[in-house]
Amino acid sequence: MLAAGLAPAQDQPDPGAREQQEPTYESSSVLNRQDGFALYARAAGAYEINGFSVDAELPSVPTAPNAPESNAAGPAVLTQGDGLSEETKGAMNAFGLYAQIIGVYDSGLTAPPSGQGKAVAMVASLGEEADFGANAVHRWRRGRLSAEYRGSYRQYTNAPAFDGLDQFLQVNYREALLRHLTLDVENTLGTTTLTNGTFSYFPLASLDRIGIPAAELFDTRTNYLQSRVDLTWRPTARLTFDFGGDGFVVRRASLLLAGLNGYNARASAAYRLTARQTISALYSNTYFGFQNTFGNSRLETADLGYSVRLTREWELSTLGGGVRVNMLGLTQVALDPAIVALIGEAYAIVTFTSVRYLPVAEVRLMRRLKAGSLIFDYSSTITPGNGLYLTSRQTSGAVHYSYIATRSLQTRFNAGYNQLSALGQALGKYANLQGGIQVLYRLTGGTYLDVRYDYRHYTTNYPIGDALLENDSNRVSLGVAFSLGETSAVTW
Repeated sequence: MLAAGLAPAQDQPDPGAREQQEPTYESSSVLNRQDGFALYARAAGAYEINGFSVDAELPSVPTAPNAPESNAAGPAVLTQGDGLSEETKGAMNAFGLYAQIIGVYDSGLTAPPSGQGKAVAMVASLGEEADFGANAVHRWRRGRLSAEYRGSYRQYTNAPAFDGLDQFLQVNYREALLRHLTLDVENTLGTTTLTNGTFSYFPLASLDRIGIPAAELFDTRTNYLQSRVDLTWRPTARLTFDFGGDGFVVRRASLLLAGLNGYNARASAAYRLTARQTISALYSNTYFGFQNTFGNSRLETADLGYSVRLTREWELSTLGGGVRVNMLGLTQVALDPAIVALIGEAYAIVTFTSVRYLPVAEVRLMRRLKAGSLIFDYSSTITPGNGLYLTSRQTSGAVHYSYIATRSLQTRFNAGYNQLSALGQALGKYANLQGGIQVLYRLTGGTYLDVRYDYRHYTTNYPIGDALLENDSNRVSLGVAFSLGETSAVTW
């Protein structure tokens, strides 16, 4: 149903493509002297997952024989199985450990209201933050196991309610069971509080990550877990079949916000028409069950995809189809004036069932540069919402730009917009605008200066107190980062 994980497609490592491998743009975790500053090509080779090639390091796994065509570069393919920002994972595999000490200023810190209709207070504060992370990889003849961990502890001067530890862990396991059969298993779990910063671009870059909270409204503790399994069969060099599924859980500390339980089962096929063109088809069945509120949704989605490498530098990937959404939930209805006069209530909460048919679409245009990348994304799909908005139609667009100016200077820029329209609730629209820029400068050896600014503005038609819920938040950070690893990864 939801697609993401976009990267250049090719069956075998292509040295030309390796030279153009883009650096990460999600956070400051690319803090190594190998791939962060012009040597990042060592971090990534091309490999196949779910039949579609992506850029990230992997061991030699037997693939289909024959075909000189296997070495031909192909276009990117929009598909669920590619995972959480493969460009990021490819670069992060280029170092072992990192640590960072930064000073931060956050404005617009917002706790959930204490009750229905209560006003919310927004706080600004200076603070200190310590970030740390590690990558570990183990390879053997037919498989690969990798783990990525990131942690961040922050403490504010005058906003102790927002102090705390955020963590992220992702473990990937891949094994070639047979010559044409590959198993992929992935688990992603974490806990986070801030809505502006590290995780703010996940909904735009990784739409298949249903279990990772996105478009959150309040800076409150949110825990999440998503597990994924894929079995890929490649009978020929051109044809690939994938069968997979996900289970996901989200828990929010505020009782006013709904949690999430769900699953996704899917089957897909891709066929490479030529060295430059690929077509694909996907069917998925998805379930959203909500905690702390009554309701659930069942989705059936069918998509067709077409991807083409326009030139050596430009790639276009498209996906389009439709989704059937079957919803059960609660909604608010206006009462007859005569009843209002008797009971003194203008509205009543009632159950409803609804079936809707909606289009879904995704487009990515990528420009691969020798020292960076430029990516444009557009998506219109169905998401489980953010705890206040439940099953919703999400429309989003984003631009990502990264550039390595010299061996010591690197910059990234992101800007995006997304909109939620609840399908079963009378909440109106949620609109979110965000952007950020980061500059990394190597001071000496493995020590870097890290400067970053993130901005977010959102509005809703949901009343909080006497006003509609809206927020402007700014995050400014300045710190020193230390790369603690020289090898391509921590390997045991």
